[in-house]
Amino acid sequence: MVSKKSNLFFPLLAVFILTLATGCKKEEADPLYMSGALTFNLPSYTFPGEKILIEASGVTKPQGDSVVYTFMGKHFTPDSVVAQSVLFTLPDSLGTYTLTLTASAEGYTKSVISHSTTIIHRVFSVMVEGFKPSLDSITDPRDNKVYYYKRYGDLDWFIQNLNWSGAGLTYSDIPALGHMLGGLYTWNQAISGENAPPSPPQQVSGLGAGPRGVCPEGWAIPTAEDWADLASAVSGKPLGFLDPWNGLGEVFSVDAKINGNKLWKYHPDNEKTNVSGWNALPAGYGLLSGATFSGYGQTSFWWASCADGNQGYYRLIHYAVDRFSCATTDKSSVYASVRCVRKADNNSK
Repeated sequence: MVSKKSNLFFPLLAVFILTLATGCKKEEADPLYMSGALTFNLPSYTFPGEKILIEASGVTKPQGDSVVYTFMGKHFTPDSVVAQSVLFTLPDSLGTYTLTLTASAEGYTKSVISHSTTIIHRVFSVMVEGFKPSLDSITDPRDNKVYYYKRYGDLDWFIQNLNWSGAGLTYSDIPALGHMLGGLYTWNQAISGENAPPSPPQQVSGLGAGPRGVCPEGWAIPTAEDWADLASAVSGKPLGFLDPWNGLGEVFSVDAKINGNKLWKYHPDNEKTNVSGWNALPAGYGLLSGATFSGYGQTSFWWASCADGNQGYYRLIHYAVDRFSCATTDKSSVYASVRCVRKADNNSK
């Protein structure tokens, strides 16, 4: 006959062995999390086959060589590499491509981030689908960039934004966006043609009498009279510079696309017919020495050479309004687009 004590022996032995095994098992430490915000400097718009030095940054803990950075991106060259700084050759076909960065370190959870870039055509008239080129163009001798222009009333007007890099900046400091949307300049830069003019530039008036500023030789920043002449020629009725220009916003705007994607945000109140062939694009604007950018895809500002004290005049188009409006803003802290103009009677078409 088996005693009750022996009946309890084997279950107790099993519990003892299990407890011993569990007690001998090494406790796993909880994983640590990296500090900082992992990032890398891939521009949102680039050109086919462009070479760009991409650098990983943002991780503040752990530091130094204990962090391993791995880039991976299909169609990039190289398409996979372990390094913190890499000279990449971008894809040579139009489209949007994604590059992924992983940061890893022993004892830490991995940090992963992805950025995409859209490869666009280098030639403006091909890049911007829907753009209406004219039969006339000029080449800026300063950098060999080509600009189309068209005659309206008594003036020849650029029908694309100026992109001269001798002053100002580009939206989000992305060079490819300068080729697509033009450069952005403060009123002071636009009128003087310099990043830091030694003395405040003065406003100028008169038809075709604007200052050269950032424009090529023989061209000028449009005056109030130039803008009024443009509106009157397109609308077929006399319009003043300070008038609201109702209905002209959609007449001057082009419903353009980049790689099949529309640039202007849609709104039924501005159909963007571009009947005038002026090809307005939503270039946005910059603020405070380029610390902030806004309005891309939604609005665009263009300087006039007139001013009111510390405020410079500009005209603007917003995606949701059919007007081509007039307003003022700070001469030195707001960056806007430029269209160059010249008197037509002194130039053969």
